[in-house]
Amino acid sequence: MILNEQTEMMDPPTGKSVLGSSTEPMNELEKSVISDLDEDKVNDLAECLFTLNNRQYGPIAGAYVAVCTIEGKEWCVGQLNADRAKPLILFEEKVFSTPEEAQNEALRLKEERGESVPCRNH
Repeated sequence: MILNEQTEMMDPPTGKSVLGSSTEPMNELEKSVISDLDEDKVNDLAECLFTLNNRQYGPIAGAYVAVCTIEGKEWCVGQLNADRAKPLILFEEKVFSTPEEAQNEALRLKEERGESVPCRNH
């Protein structure tokens, strides 16, 4: 997956103020983590991420995180994403056995790409 490219979004219903959602389906890791979460809280998170991302949809540059995928056993690297259906992009190829390893990889990825979290005053 190439990050920070323009994500294809669905068209919101006419007359509705709805946060968009990408047309790209969730991978298996995302399904296992996101599917069981409270839909209203996920939507609230997506709205906050949309604001953080300067009111733009898609992946947030520099916002890499370590996410627990199996309690106490497995962590992966993810990227915050302004998308109501998928507020986290989880990288299936970046799975680790400790949170520290995942955090270190998230920092390495951010530095490698030279990204920083966007400033809201742009």
